[in-house]
Parts: sequence; C-alpha cells; structure tokens
Amino acid sequence: MTNFNELVQYVGMHKLPKGFTEAFSLYEPDESKTLIDRDYYNALLAPYNLSKDQRAYLDETLDAIEKDEKVLLFSKFFVWDMCSMRNKYDIDNYTELIPSCLGKYNEAYAFVILLACVPMAEKEMLRRGIPKEYYEDIPHRMIRDQLSRYIETGKIDVLDMPWKLNFYTLTIFLLDRFLFIPYQHGEGFSLYRSKKTGKVVGIPNGGTKYDAEGQLLRWGGVDYGDEEEESKESEERIPGSGYEYSERKAKSDYVFTTDKTEENGKVTGYYMNPVGFTEERRVTLDLDEYECVLKQGDFLIALHIPGGEGYTPERMHNSMELALDFFKKYYPEHDMKGFWSSSWLYDKRLEFIIGKGKNITNVQNLMFRYSDGEDGSMLYVHLYKTMDAILKDTDCKTTLQKGAKERLLRGERFLTTGMMILKEEALNHKEYFTKEDELSFYNLMEKWGMQ
Repeated sequence: MTNFNELVQYVGMHKLPKGFTEAFSLYEPDESKTLIDRDYYNALLAPYNLSKDQRAYLDETLDAIEKDEKVLLFSKFFVWDMCSMRNKYDIDNYTELIPSCLGKYNEAYAFVILLACVPMAEKEMLRRGIPKEYYEDIPHRMIRDQLSRYIETGKIDVLDMPWKLNFYTLTIFLLDRFLFIPYQHGEGFSLYRSKKTGKVVGIPNGGTKYDAEGQLLRWGGVDYGDEEEESKESEERIPGSGYEYSERKAKSDYVFTTDKTEENGKVTGYYMNPVGFTEERRVTLDLDEYECVLKQGDFLIALHIPGGEGYTPERMHNSMELALDFFKKYYPEHDMKGFWSSSWLYDKRLEFIIGKGKNITNVQNLMFRYSDGEDGSMLYVHLYKTMDAILKDTDCKTTLQKGAKERLLRGERFLTTGMMILKEEALNHKEYFTKEDELSFYNLMEKWGMQ
C-alpha cells in the first residue's frame, strides 16, 4: 500500500477531513485506470451548453487525473470515502478539494471529483432499491448552478462543499416541497415527552453555556474535536457590513452554565423554551411520566428549504409524511425519530416584523425551536445578498428587509435557530409551545429592548 502521507504530500491537498488516514487503511483499490466511465461522464454534462474551450478544460482535467497513477489512486479513494462518509451522516466533514499537483487543472479538480461520485453513489441507490425518479435529477440541482456560474464567469471552483456533496452523493431527496437527508443528532440536549399530556420538554447537557438572552454559546458534553475555531478577528471587516451585524452579541456579558442530574427516577435540568431559547431555571421531570424520546446519537431526517412558493404548514406536513414513509421503506436500519433543521426563518424575532398568521410564523409554530449557537449571517445573506453589503446604504423592498434593517441599525440582533419536529407531532400536528412559553420570550425581549 502506498504510504498515505507521501501520497498526500505528492497531491498537495490541504484541509483533509478528520479520520482520513484511518479511512485510507480500509480502502481496497481496484485495477481500473479510469476515475469515471466516459459515457456516464458525457451524459452528466450533455444537457449543458458549455463552450468548446470550457468543455475541453474539464475533459483535460479528467485526463490529467487519470494519467497520473498517484493522483488517480488518491482521487478514487476520495470518491470512495465521500460516498461512504455520506452514509455516516457527517455533514461538515469536507471543506475543500484543491490539490497543487495538477497545475492549471487544480481549480477544476473538485468538480470532476464530485461528478465521479454520482455513479459510485448510484450503486447504493440500486442496492437499496430506490427508484430512479427519486434521485435522477438530484445531482443536476447542483450541476446546473455550477455550470451556469462557469459559463458566466469562467470560475469552476466549488463553493460550500459540505452542502453540495449531499447532491453528488445522492443522499438528499426532494419529497413534495422540501429536501431531506438522513442525519444523526449530535447536539448536547435530550427531549422528553409526558405520557399523560404529550408535552415535550428539552433539557441541555450539564456544562452547556448560554448568554443573557438564553442563546447557546457552547454545548456541554459534546466533542468539538481539536480543530481551532477560525479567527474572525484576523479577517478583514468592512464597517457597517454584515460581519458587524451578524456577529452581534447579547447586550449583557452575563453567562450562565447548566447542570443536569438524573437520580431517584427523576431528571433535573434547565428548561429549553420551545420558541427558541433556554431559560435560566431548572425543571424536574418524573421518569415514570416522562420518557426520553430523543438523545444524542439518534437518527433524524434533516429538512432543508428550497426557494420558491409553497412554504406553508400544509406542504411541510405533507412533505414530512412522505419523508417518514420513504426512509422507513428504503433506510429501514434507521429508526428515524423525526426531523431536524436550522434556519434564519425559525427565529421568533421575525414575528416582531411580520406579525402572526404569516407563512413564516405559521410554519414556526410547528417546531420545537432551540438556540443552536449560530449567528445572524444566514439572515443577512438571504435578505441583503452578501455579507459585504453596507446595511445603512442597502435599498430594501420587502417588509422583512426593511424591518430587519431598522432593528439591526438600532442595536438588535437576529440569529439562525435550530428546530426539531418529532415524528409523532409531524403526524398529529400538535404544537410544542404554550402561551406561558411565548410570554417568557416576550418578557425576555422586553427586558433587552427588543419588542
């Protein structure tokens, strides 16, 4: 077996996923001299109107990979690992695929590798018996955007690798209105449901840190790995741009840390208010009444929201019911507990702008929302297109754009919020929050001048 470290050095790849060395020791290379069958490759690119030179550049990139024995070995391992890693549901393992050994073809390497994932991933679809209509167009949802950008700008590098990899490895499925991916719950909290009332209560792990507004700073009992966080201070910041507003902190430096105990048939911990924050108060649940219905390691279905019409409670419920049936049939080894998602659309602060009874707030009402530690970048990019936009100079047309701008300029903040919808509530349409939960949120926002 080729020495892995020497191979990596030869290819010149950086930012490799965790566990890559161990994965290489499990890889059994075959004798083929091709990365992707040419007929399959041609069929993937056939629908797109690439110029002769642009198509030639991609073809030459593939040739350059296959002509170099070491690069081909590494690339075939890459494809094998991508497809298998997707089945481990680690959505953020890959960041970029840029070698230094291919000269003028370095930039196109990632796209060609992703194309090579499609036939490998299709073998898994065939093994599971998934009909082709469920996945045939899935990679093209990304290829269309990628090649449109290539045609317009000449750039072929791949942006947002972890997200796009889901499509090339055929692990994401469009069911009615929403996209769904198998996902493993790894955040530091558990959910409990009352056998008497059906009330669902969330309790974070001990050692979880929250700011004064009950927004997550760091989960307790979660392995963050040895990776150092990116230094935001080292990045160039444009005053008045999205970087300033999306990273806004709580108005107080106060921080509280949770604890959690389980003894004498009771569990005690801090109350996760299901409208999207954690209260600085403990609750005690009798385990004769409350059963744990979600814990770390359980499988969920990640829900993602494509753009367009139809963002309504009815379409979400219909899509979730289809997804539960789909994964029960084709992924029977996983007991899917429900759904997970994270979005700027779930922030209850949006209600202060658009009010109740709108599609955004009506869909929010279906969810058990919680703070997942994300900042306001997602909102800023969706409303103002780029983080570099200077907010005070940005022209606003929609109610959301105008309202968010006004509130951000006067010192408020918005945050991406996580959500769960367990399969029981996905089917019975029961809401998670009470009037008391809402009142606690409103009181907190009033305390910090955000109402």
